[in-house]
Amino acid sequence: MNDETLKRQLSVDKVKLIEKYSLTCSEDMIWEFKHDKYHTVKYFSHKFAKKESIIALLFYINRLCYAKIKYFERNIEKYEPYKYELLKGFCKCDMYDMEFLKHKPSNSMIDIRSLRNIKNIDEFKEFCLKLESLE
Repeated sequence: MNDETLKRQLSVDKVKLIEKYSLTCSEDMIWEFKHDKYHTVKYFSHKFAKKESIIALLFYINRLCYAKIKYFERNIEKYEPYKYELLKGFCKCDMYDMEFLKHKPSNSMIDIRSLRNIKNIDEFKEFCLKLESLE
């Protein structure tokens, strides 16, 4: 199957995410990024893309663990997606385009890429408790 056929099996936001990151689907049904000068980076299977949320796909692209995906999926109503634009600053955006999560109760901005720095589950739990204490 070609990429366009596979994209028709996904939500509009998932397609936008795949296009934003210039992903293509390999013969073994893995969405990946190919670049002439770099190694191919494999992100997730097509089956995973169909089954999981847009947050899960975005967090997988950013190499975040399953615990972080589940926490933010369960608590997403407390957050708003944002991105940073050079001339405008922080701007609300669609979930597929998100770079930051704004914790609504505290107005704290969380760079989703910086969540990678939390390596230990206890450290992540402590981070979550701190956020929840601000609610």
